[in-house]
Amino acid sequence: MSKTVGILGGMGPLATVDLFAKIVENTPAVLDQDHLRIIIDNNPQVPPRVEAIMQNGESPLPALVASAKLLAAAGADFIVMPCNTAHYWLAEMQAAVTIPIYSMIDNAAAYMAEHHRHLSGRLLLTATEATINLELYQQAFARHGMSLRLPDPDDRKIIDKAVRRVKAGELATNPYLGDINAMLARQAAEGTAAVFAGCTEMPLLFPYFTVPLERFDATLLLARMAVARARSEG
Repeated sequence: MSKTVGILGGMGPLATVDLFAKIVENTPAVLDQDHLRIIIDNNPQVPPRVEAIMQNGESPLPALVASAKLLAAAGADFIVMPCNTAHYWLAEMQAAVTIPIYSMIDNAAAYMAEHHRHLSGRLLLTATEATINLELYQQAFARHGMSLRLPDPDDRKIIDKAVRRVKAGELATNPYLGDINAMLARQAAEGTAAVFAGCTEMPLLFPYFTVPLERFDATLLLARMAVARARSEG
């Protein structure tokens, strides 16, 4: 019998929908009954993570812990969280519940090290400025002997602005797509071979990238891991 997946979502809602869809799309199934049971707490009222880190804003930890407890009480066997920046509080969240909360950051780093180690030093991290400043991905990749390329400071601000517009529902009409594609073109000219989406809003913009760089999506990797965990024995 498959395990029940808990999605701690709402950060933002489109990113939560994206993870849900990718879990469904990556589940081997013929009938409805072959799919996984998934419990989603889509709470967009979680205080902003970037502001909490960068501007001393309200901590999202109480809301994150409440959501984790809600999912555990509802019957989830484990939790996944489609928000990279919120992983800053993962240890405190895990201490509050007895079911596992699996890290999308650790999962992605382990996958890339196993399957794409040749991209070390040529893989561009696109993430919020807070995630980059906290070195969440840099440290995870370093534990696997890999290094990442980082956007320039000005480009990080553009990524943050683009992410905010995705949260407002702007994908094809995102006013920062031109700037992002210009950044990718510069990076490609400097030897970057691939883009890694270390923010859950970034894969939603992948269809609008015009520079032919290979793309990797932490949300997709998390979805595949969640399917494997849910279908595993024990």
